[in-house]
Amino acid sequence: MSRKKPSSPCSRSPTEGGALGLYVHIPFCASKCAYCDFASVPLDDAGGMSAARRYLEALFIEIDRRAVSAEFHGAPARTVYLGGGTPTILPRDWIAELLTRLRHRFPFEADAEISIEANPGTVDEETVATLLAAGINRFSLGVQSFSDDVLHTLGRVHSASEAREAISAARTARCTNLNLDLMFGIPEQSMEEWQDTLAQAADAQPEHVSLYALSVEPGTPLACGISAGDLPPPDDDLAAGMYETAHDMLTHAGFEHYEISNFAREGSQCRHNRIYWADEEYLGLGASSHSFRNGVRWNNCADAEVYTEWIGRGRLPVARAETLSASERVGEMLILGLRRAEGVTSAEIAARCGSSPEELFGEEIAQLRQEGMLLAEDGALRVPREKWLVSNEVLLRFVG
Repeated sequence: MSRKKPSSPCSRSPTEGGALGLYVHIPFCASKCAYCDFASVPLDDAGGMSAARRYLEALFIEIDRRAVSAEFHGAPARTVYLGGGTPTILPRDWIAELLTRLRHRFPFEADAEISIEANPGTVDEETVATLLAAGINRFSLGVQSFSDDVLHTLGRVHSASEAREAISAARTARCTNLNLDLMFGIPEQSMEEWQDTLAQAADAQPEHVSLYALSVEPGTPLACGISAGDLPPPDDDLAAGMYETAHDMLTHAGFEHYEISNFAREGSQCRHNRIYWADEEYLGLGASSHSFRNGVRWNNCADAEVYTEWIGRGRLPVARAETLSASERVGEMLILGLRRAEGVTSAEIAARCGSSPEELFGEEIAQLRQEGMLLAEDGALRVPREKWLVSNEVLLRFVG
């Protein structure tokens, strides 16, 4: 394939020197799920609350050092996202302490979206109320399914009834911005079960729903169970039908399918994730977190114990950093922006990177349009909704 090589580096993001998104990684969880290959560790295996406290103290040091650095000094936060792991496995006052530290170092914008991931079984009404008082204004609840059989296959430690109790507790505590995570394409999961899960999710009236197709990762207990013949492999055709069923049921229930995997009621799109999809700037704090600032991407070491050790030795925990070329940046803006229903505009990419998508990926764009996989309308490129299920075929064309 031929690509024009730009002569100038990519211009800086318009958020430079200003507001950014903050991601904070809390790696601890109650137990490792059968499908999980994320950077998380069961709290007991990590050394219990004493190890978690050491990690938190290291996190405070990283927050302090980043806040006074040339890249981030004076930068306010427009979104904050506490992810994991399961952040709500920590004591409530520790989470409040973390938010206070962040707010002092990165002043929050008045309308900042402040999210926390939680699992059923780790939150009750008092916990939600305490975290709301501490500044959290969006809860993302890892329900995954309302079927106990499916939850068992996934190795989740909560039950369907505990998921419903957690939703009720959040509402009773007056949480007004609730996301439910759901998973499909699971071995032995039926279409009927999936429809019931979707119906229960819609009946719960959340503001947002995120869907995840199961990915069987090598070395996980789920992958081993499939290899041993204890479980059937996921049925791709059934998973495709589940995705379309979710679109039909959730849009009928009043949700907007605004991104490949995400649905929201009006005014409730996840603002933090939109920072990623717009390829704007963010700072990741904690083990395994990723950052992007001034055209440079970097990621912290993945292991929580190593992270804590490095911080204790006065070393920032950066494992890898790279400066993106203009063509790499354009490719990433396409890969991320095309996940959104509205797609991405050529003018925005050209303004930020000095070259338009058509200049660098003209042949790929023309071929995708011919194949019906990409639309060009009113200066924007977007993937047709009916092609979202196979959108990776589009996005991979823009990988450098």
